[in-house]
Amino acid sequence: MPVRKNVSDTGTNTTSLLPEHWQVLYSIHDLTDAQRSKVFRNVATPFNSFEFLSALEDSGSIGKHTGWLPEYLLFENKGQCGLLLGYKKTNSYGEYVFDWAWADAYHRNGIEYYPKYTIAIPYSPIPCSKWIGNSSLSIDSALGVANHYANQKGYSGCHLLFLEDLATKTLPEANQSFIRRVGNQFHWFNNRTIVTTDSLAGALDIEPESYFQDFDDFLSVLTARKRKMIKKERNKVSQLFSFYWKRGNEITDDELEAFYLSYQSTYLKRGRAGYLNKTFFKQIFSTIANKVRLLLCNYEDKVVASALYFVDGETLYGRYWGALGEFEQLHFEACYYQGIEFCIEHKLKRFNPGTQGEHKIARGFKPIETNSLHTLALEPFHNAVEQFCIEEALHNSNYMQACDERLPYKKADN
Repeated sequence: MPVRKNVSDTGTNTTSLLPEHWQVLYSIHDLTDAQRSKVFRNVATPFNSFEFLSALEDSGSIGKHTGWLPEYLLFENKGQCGLLLGYKKTNSYGEYVFDWAWADAYHRNGIEYYPKYTIAIPYSPIPCSKWIGNSSLSIDSALGVANHYANQKGYSGCHLLFLEDLATKTLPEANQSFIRRVGNQFHWFNNRTIVTTDSLAGALDIEPESYFQDFDDFLSVLTARKRKMIKKERNKVSQLFSFYWKRGNEITDDELEAFYLSYQSTYLKRGRAGYLNKTFFKQIFSTIANKVRLLLCNYEDKVVASALYFVDGETLYGRYWGALGEFEQLHFEACYYQGIEFCIEHKLKRFNPGTQGEHKIARGFKPIETNSLHTLALEPFHNAVEQFCIEEALHNSNYMQACDERLPYKKADN
């Protein structure tokens, strides 16, 4: 089987690898002020904002020696401007769509899997748009260009991770060359009309009268057993801890330090350091302060744990949690119940607490499908991965159905 050759970044005119009106940017700061305005004017989440992406670069959280090297694809023509958030990846860390087995298969056959081309938000498994701007070009067209670019560069493949929420959008056709891979997350919805059904149809088309009025109102739709469990957990924690929400610009240096130690402690338990450094957090606390919410958990007037959230017009995103000790039940309160209360109070439609975690089911988080698209340049591997993804999708469907059956909501006829 042939080994694909890599086109060196040095001495290669990468623009010549792209169609007319396209170019490669190696930094988000390569955008002109006019381009930046067009690209980011209508972004929907904090994660594909200029401020978030620039903080990743400015802090060195991405770039040399991180495995994430920016290679954004910019389209510009007749006043239109679109940006595809792509990266040359030299490892698979921080992606959350796990392809280590694919890389191992390449390695066992003496073929390099890295670099590959990945379209994603670094370290952020958020279903949101990675093709942003005011261009009339579809994501299919942009993916076609990205796939061509990856092939011309000799990358092993092209990958689009965590597509936009598909509850209201159709899956991109992606020139029929991409493999669809499905996964799942668990989200909480501030919507009384869907909690007792398996369908998420219209989950975000919520009328104000469908919102929960308060946390007790949410508890009222749960089975008696789960309602009792949650009350017991919350009562135990409330006797020992107090909780404070702060916006980014309200966070003191001492609170930043306490949060960062908590954040790193979570990763150290897994035998590694966190992906993001303190400079990154300090920058976003300033530049997108209104999108940042830090929950401080105090014991005897000292911060002993914290949870970092982001927020946009309709969703609360739980991102990073950590504690400076072992505290029973505190994780559930800080990462789930406080977030649910926040959504109810601020009339947000959804709470996305991050990836994985079956313990979320018992606390009312419904399984939702996530999607990514993949293509591999070497046909035998592409075909093998396609078959794997077909089988994986069947397993995922059965798993999500089983999760639905474990949800703690009362049945509609009760």
